[in-house]
Amino acid sequence: MQRGPIYWHQGLFLQPQHFQLLNQQLPEMLIPLLSKLSPHFYGLISGGLNVSALAAQRLELGETSLLLPQSASVLSCPGNAVCAARVIKPDSIPADESRLVYIGIRTTTTGEPSVTIAKTAAEMSSAPTRLAAPVDPENVADQYGDGPPAPVRTLSYVLNLVFEDELEHAGHLELMPLARLLRRDDAVILDDSYIGPCLNLNSSNLLMDMIRELRDRVLAKAANLEGYKNLSGRDSISADFTLLLMALRTLSRYAARLEMMVASPCQSPWEAYGILRELAAELSVFSVEADAMATTWEGDKVIPDYSHQDLGPCFYAINHVIFSLLENISAAPRYVLRFHYEAPLWRASLPQELAFEPQSTFGGFWLVVHSDELESHLLRQQVSDSLKIAANTAMNSLLVRALPGFQLVPSDGPPAGLPRRRGACYFELMINESQWQEVTQSQSLSMHWSDAPSDFDAQLAILSR
Repeated sequence: MQRGPIYWHQGLFLQPQHFQLLNQQLPEMLIPLLSKLSPHFYGLISGGLNVSALAAQRLELGETSLLLPQSASVLSCPGNAVCAARVIKPDSIPADESRLVYIGIRTTTTGEPSVTIAKTAAEMSSAPTRLAAPVDPENVADQYGDGPPAPVRTLSYVLNLVFEDELEHAGHLELMPLARLLRRDDAVILDDSYIGPCLNLNSSNLLMDMIRELRDRVLAKAANLEGYKNLSGRDSISADFTLLLMALRTLSRYAARLEMMVASPCQSPWEAYGILRELAAELSVFSVEADAMATTWEGDKVIPDYSHQDLGPCFYAINHVIFSLLENISAAPRYVLRFHYEAPLWRASLPQELAFEPQSTFGGFWLVVHSDELESHLLRQQVSDSLKIAANTAMNSLLVRALPGFQLVPSDGPPAGLPRRRGACYFELMINESQWQEVTQSQSLSMHWSDAPSDFDAQLAILSR
């Protein structure tokens, strides 16, 4: 029950209860307020179990800060909290299984003492109460003047480490998961993949690594689509190209949000998960695998609900879904073949799988050429006038008989499916079905240009239909 403010008045005989209630009022006001302002406002802030002590079969809290669910005070050990170590035997965990470790503090019970006066640090850490105080006070200097120091005894919160199989006997404790232990042969180790409740993203290196990787992938996919912005002013564009621009808009928006998420020291996992759900929902527009609520056509839900007590499955699952959705946004050509100079010709070998696909399965064949020695308009003109390209088996006959090769149609820019390269020239290669069969039979293309510049570079891009 929450009490009202203390009635201070003239002649009041001060008792310890007055100050105890005064100390109690602040958390009583803050806890309900925080629960309404931000959901799941609790968790680990920094630290965790001491890995070195675990190797010696001791369960010991390292330098740790945390905020428990029904607390308004950040508990720090060492600092305003103490915690007793525990012995952990490997045979207490079945082979190749795991065990959760919880951390908690005793709840306050009316009519029972909540402070233990302890003679030693060990007695304080193992006190059977919510708080502990030392027998000997600490001399505290006068912070406001030059008065003499005064003896003051400060309270420490007593934290408890509890194993998963002890929860039924821990009803008197306010608990939250801290870590997961694994049994490996005759050793107990920390499960590095486990992510318990965290107050913010910076509390977990795993969470931050996942967000950084996701940001990098979104940025990489956005950079892959950047080359299509300069085509948006054309009079006619394909539906596929419009989808690419829509995808680029989504990726650009969330790239900035993910960058801010990484830079923010206090982004909560709840808020971060909401942003990732929004990203997955928008990316689902470009996929037939799942809808906006991450449900497949078979009715399976591929993104779990948020669980602050066990953050790992949530973030692992949503990252996997977003990675898959990003892969569905394909803007690259199906194949890119580079021509290599083998005097007096340039040759490009075809992948073996192309031999089994008819010409009609492709969306187009484009020759992309580049040279720093020639201006792009001169390069386009000379390629149109002098370059010959044909199946490898037909090139010698073309040169002897002075016949043209495959028709090259110059273009002012790349087609949808190819990014723009500075200084490059683009030619559509007109190949019919019989010519394509000739190419696949020879498993290579040849190109001839007697006056080619020394830095001439050529690639054949085969687009998907």
